[in-house]
Amino acid sequence: MEAPGRSDLLRKLKALGKEELEGFKDKLSEVLLERGSEPIPKTLADPAALADLLLRHCGGDSKVVLKVLEDVEARLRKASSHPQQERKPSTCTKAGDSGPKSHFTHSGDEIPPGEGGTLASAIAFMKRHLSFTGSKAEAAGKQNGKEDPTGDNWGTDKCKLCPREEDPPEEINPEIIRGPDRNQETYRVHLPGAGSFRCSETELGLEVRAAVTVQYRYGFWDQHLSVWSTPKWMIAGPLFSIQAEPAGAVAAIHLPHFLCLRGADTSRIQIAHFIEEGMTLEKPMQVRPFHAVLENPSFSLYGVVWGNRSKPPVLIHSIVLLYWALKMAKTTLHLYIIPNDHSRFKAIDDYEKKCPSRLVSTSLQTHKPLTFDSRYVVSSQANIEVTPKELEFCNIQAECLQSYMEIYTKDIQGGLEFSLVEKINKEPIWEAHVRPDEHFVNQHQEQLIQRVMAVDGILDSLYGPVLDLEQIQSIRAERSSVEKMRKLYELVSKWDNDCKDRLYQALKEKHRPLVEELEGI
Repeated sequence: MEAPGRSDLLRKLKALGKEELEGFKDKLSEVLLERGSEPIPKTLADPAALADLLLRHCGGDSKVVLKVLEDVEARLRKASSHPQQERKPSTCTKAGDSGPKSHFTHSGDEIPPGEGGTLASAIAFMKRHLSFTGSKAEAAGKQNGKEDPTGDNWGTDKCKLCPREEDPPEEINPEIIRGPDRNQETYRVHLPGAGSFRCSETELGLEVRAAVTVQYRYGFWDQHLSVWSTPKWMIAGPLFSIQAEPAGAVAAIHLPHFLCLRGADTSRIQIAHFIEEGMTLEKPMQVRPFHAVLENPSFSLYGVVWGNRSKPPVLIHSIVLLYWALKMAKTTLHLYIIPNDHSRFKAIDDYEKKCPSRLVSTSLQTHKPLTFDSRYVVSSQANIEVTPKELEFCNIQAECLQSYMEIYTKDIQGGLEFSLVEKINKEPIWEAHVRPDEHFVNQHQEQLIQRVMAVDGILDSLYGPVLDLEQIQSIRAERSSVEKMRKLYELVSKWDNDCKDRLYQALKEKHRPLVEELEGI
């Protein structure tokens, strides 16, 4: 039986000229090599073989195929901008320059001839029209067994009390530009024509009238509006600094918020707009379950706020993040309760990765929306130590350090079960079962064996604290990277978590794209 999506993929590859097919093959080889696959042989430029190779690498998963095509497309854009040299992305688009010109068609099954950029157009077609099992929207909603912690899920349930948002837009993967300190990230998208789009990284929604380049990043609320100094207004979502070229091409922006509005007075929602003269409040054209919509934005800094005029307090869509500290003694977990705000999740994740820690795969959404200033305690039958004993659910901005509970146990061999309970009424709002076999290198053993290429570099990182010279020589004596990894895993089965943590760190250094893909980042 033919793999889903193969016929569409093959049809577009066959339509390419020889030179364009070679260009696609070269960029695909670069992307797959970076993701841990074997390099594509130089002799292989056959459409059927390339289609099969791409689908085999991605396991037929439409979301992975689309991500690979996005990466190939980005490399082609970079090469076409500067064909003689590699170019590092700049931190901004110059005024009057909308970035690389797009040759993509926005609608229709056929690509009109004579528009130029045939290869880029073919990739755009494949991204929009590949017929995999399930639709693109369904693929985006399936998290490969993991729950997307901040997914607004315009077409899926995020809150049991709130309705779904209708008319889900097309999800787009932005170009991510890192600042000099590697911390501040700027996102940039080149939208090919009129339509509704949603950023997969930030949940920012864009309605556009025509082709446009939009650049945006998270802003810092504490530089403009403090929740403590302005008690009349509560911060209700991330703050965005947005620029567009041409600005008039953007008809509306959909700003994400974390308010549960079931039965609430939505007139209390305003959009804070910060300009040189100070803050102005703008009334949204529409308030949706997870977004506030502002028409014809003039751009600068925008964020959603809530008027604290009366009680009862507004309910908050909330998630719980659980991290396993890799270098701590025995088993140490960090538990956070935060609003379902991607900017805060990202800030915590960046902080925890430096510890280093890894996100534990658990259900993230709380059983119900929470209220700020409520307090929670951990309940468990296991012998654990929890510091502090209780955690307050606070509206702490993304740019500030978030409070967390540290959970410590000496023995997790049988697994660890615990729940988060409201302090006053003892009602559980979230549960977790942490298993001893949760370690990344155990979880993804077969994928790592098949896809890790830089085995020698990983062995160098493990030499001394984990492996001795005789063990390294024995592994290097194997012929292929797969055989070397299988030999390494004969030793991994006898390692403690400290040794596995060192392997995990070596994998992140040598194969970061592969590790991030397996972690669902």
